Amino acid sequence: MDHGSSDRVTTLPPSAPATGPDLSPERLGDLFGIADLPSRLAAVDDRITAALDHDGALLGPASVRVAASGGKRLRPLFTIVAAATGDVFDDRVVAAAAAVELVQVGSLVHDDILDDAATRRGCPTINAVEGVNRAVMAGDYVLARAAELAAGVGREAAALVAVALGDLCEGQVLEMRDTYDPDRSVDAHLASIRGKTAALFECACRLGAHCAGLAEENTLALARFGEAFGMGFQVLDDVLDLIGDPDRLGKPTGTDIVSGVYTLPVLAALRGPAGADLRQALAGNGAGGDGAVEVDVQAAIDLVRQSGTIAEALSAADRYADEAHRAVAHLNQTTVGEGLGLFPRTYTTWALENLMDQRYLEVPLTALG
Repeated sequence: MDHGSSDRVTTLPPSAPATGPDLSPERLGDLFGIADLPSRLAAVDDRITAALDHDGALLGPASVRVAASGGKRLRPLFTIVAAATGDVFDDRVVAAAAAVELVQVGSLVHDDILDDAATRRGCPTINAVEGVNRAVMAGDYVLARAAELAAGVGREAAALVAVALGDLCEGQVLEMRDTYDPDRSVDAHLASIRGKTAALFECACRLGAHCAGLAEENTLALARFGEAFGMGFQVLDDVLDLIGDPDRLGKPTGTDIVSGVYTLPVLAALRGPAGADLRQALAGNGAGGDGAVEVDVQAAIDLVRQSGTIAEALSAADRYADEAHRAVAHLNQTTVGEGLGLFPRTYTTWALENLMDQRYLEVPLTALG
């Protein structure tokens, strides 16, 4: 249920130095031709803190702790960059970018409750420290602050955030409906990630376009870009849950399998020659004491890796990157537009080289050749 973990890694341990593209705000500023991008992102962080720690709110400190616990801020980045295609950056853009990030933060607080997670990004979760009841209220509080910020931007911005939040809930419920189901269809899986992940990236782009007053054609193009990027982002994140480096990811691998969330590579492997063996591994030894299925996680991961479907999933992620690139191809006469087109594969390369278990590096990368 924990969507979008690969954008939550901020630093790597000394034993695993960063390689490949640099996703620091400074280098991203170079990519998009926005020299002051670091200060723009910092303004969003300041607005997030101000919105949460407001008038001594009791839920403020815990909410700020979670919101400030790291991350690449990809969704605010897309709001800022989308607005920059119209050469606009103002207080409305800052508020919109903060709103879309707070939707993400609030949804993750709720995810932590559902997953009974003790940490996120190396930081204790609200449910682990303040308790489940306080976490429920904190998640709602963060989403309320997101709605307040969006309403301050305007009625259309508020509507965009509301629609995205509804899509996110629907996508999450679709995932929960199909947990531990080896017969889950690929279409059902894609519908789930379109709602729980891609919709918020699309919303981020639409918000930036709205703030910049872009023409409908460009707004739709940016929306398609955000959705396609979000689909590829989640597929990649699901792959990393199988072949990622736990230290670099900041979480153990196989959490989707443990939670009964069967993602694209797993579903493809279930329909392949090793499908019967994989079903047996996923069935485990029956139910545990709390009713959860005790899965042979490592056996399942090994079967999926050996099936070749991880490479297939990476090919699917690459197709989404290509779709995102095509959506904004007509904007390549500007540095901002050109940077958008390049970013999906830049991000994929960064994620694979920095977050993958190095033992598996060569095999899956052949899918991207």
